[in-house]
Amino acid sequence: MKLEDKIYWGRALGGCILGFLTEYLNLYRFGSIFAVFLAISIYIATVIILRVLLDSESITRLGRKLYLNGSGTFFALWILTWIFIHNLMVS
Repeated sequence: MKLEDKIYWGRALGGCILGFLTEYLNLYRFGSIFAVFLAISIYIATVIILRVLLDSESITRLGRKLYLNGSGTFFALWILTWIFIHNLMVS
């Protein structure tokens, strides 16, 4: 599996996990804007962690893909998982 694929699927899984934790830990109790800022912060943290873990050659080869690969999937799966789990727990 290519590095780009690993980043993509890692962020997809991270979005699902964060969506579950957002509902399970009631992270939206301070307002849903707090949950949005938390998701953005965690996404930025993934970029920082990847820049630390990867060597400079891989960072150069990836370019913008390091920052953008999986971003839409991360946020879409985060919000969809959050809504899905919320509906399961409320019902």
